[in-house]
Amino acid sequence: MKQCPVPCPFVANHHHDVASIRQHLLEGHQCRDAWVALSKLVQDAHQRKDCLERAAILAPDDEELRIAYLEARLAVDPSDALAQQRLNEIRMMRLLSDVKTPYFHEQPKPRLLGDILVAIGAISEPELHEALSEQRRVSLLRSDRRIGQILLKRGLITPAKLAKALIIQQQERSRARVAPQVLGEYLVEHGYITAAQLEDVLAEQIRLDLQGKRLSLGELLVKMRLMSKERVDQAAREYERLFWSKFNS
Repeated sequence: MKQCPVPCPFVANHHHDVASIRQHLLEGHQCRDAWVALSKLVQDAHQRKDCLERAAILAPDDEELRIAYLEARLAVDPSDALAQQRLNEIRMMRLLSDVKTPYFHEQPKPRLLGDILVAIGAISEPELHEALSEQRRVSLLRSDRRIGQILLKRGLITPAKLAKALIIQQQERSRARVAPQVLGEYLVEHGYITAAQLEDVLAEQIRLDLQGKRLSLGELLVKMRLMSKERVDQAAREYERLFWSKFNS
């Protein structure tokens, strides 16, 4: 198999030629651009969906491609509740990323979780590439295709290492003016808990999740005696008001 660069020079010169693009793929090229181009040329909705799925698998971090695939899937089957749920989740995360607070300051773009894990010595570059390859093979509709979950299942990282990387990523998102993705980041930003305490809670949450025990962040904060239930509820209400106030301003 041959991995094509993005953008692919061959596809750039033949993007209107169905026969050439198909031959390019038949020759064994793993080419995202070829599948995208083919999706624009085919007339059948099922074929378009299949082309976009293959393209999205080759580029798991390309959100636009994932949206296009999910929309194509819904065009084939409007009753596909799982595809609609994933599409709604992506759209909501986009809304969240647009919410700014005065606590965030402009900084370079935050790193991907895998890059952070390599940087802190939790995994090697080859191990990351192997995990990313597995991620590409997993169905786009699976919720456990996140890179951290894959590395945990492979036994390459511990819950504590993943929690540490998540904290670093959250801190970088804050500095890059990306809104809190989870309540935990809000709690740290507003002094309810420290970053070290959040790291401990996340590690415990990940450890329990591996055992099939799912506890929310708030439940664990209370269980670990870091916050009272009343204080967690108060912080959650504050966070919710802050979030929705951005849409009413």
